[in-house]
Amino acid sequence: MKNDKLYQWCDQIWLHVLYGIGIVMSCLLVSRWSDISMPSKLMYMLTIMVPLHVFEENTFPGGFFFMNNLGQKSDRPMVYPQNMLTNMITNLGAEILFIVVLIFADYIPNTTVVVVILFGYAECIHHTMDGIRMYRRYAGKGKRTIYGPGTITSYAGLIQLSTYGLVWLTKQNIAASEVFAGVGIILFVVIGLILIPFIISRRVQSKRFAFSSNGYFEKYEPMQGGKNNG
Repeated sequence: MKNDKLYQWCDQIWLHVLYGIGIVMSCLLVSRWSDISMPSKLMYMLTIMVPLHVFEENTFPGGFFFMNNLGQKSDRPMVYPQNMLTNMITNLGAEILFIVVLIFADYIPNTTVVVVILFGYAECIHHTMDGIRMYRRYAGKGKRTIYGPGTITSYAGLIQLSTYGLVWLTKQNIAASEVFAGVGIILFVVIGLILIPFIISRRVQSKRFAFSSNGYFEKYEPMQGGKNNG
């Protein structure tokens, strides 16, 4: 795969780019804090939390894809439906979309906060459900908690961001159309950046973008590498 540029990009390069974006967004938030609105602050913080969340899911300890694929009933969880390509599309795509929303935050403040609220709570629910599933799967192998890659940043960051956004939103005059717009943006993430890539990956089941390590779950279920798994 040394000459496969797309493979190299989907393996590690996009992660470094995303983490770099997170650092830039952090610097911008600090420098602009006193000059921007609360919806902008919340969306800035979301664009910072996404790289942190992805770091926990993919780099340390990594392995979120493994429990996600098992939850999707995959018989080859190192291969599909979440692979390195869909992983990049979902996470980098969401970060770019949230930056676009941030640019227009002052024009659609309530919708912006709805996006923050829904994303954080959805992530917490998803990680809790996956965590319970993996606890049941590996309780006999020594697993004692529902922790899975992404749980810490969901519970210590995203959920607080969503809750603060919800409190702020209750004090605003909000139209139903603004809520629907926020829901629509989240649905675009779910359908356009997650479900459609997953459907394609499930049909193709290509090992080209398979993962080589299941990260955190290696201690419970050692793998020989994604390319040889299945």
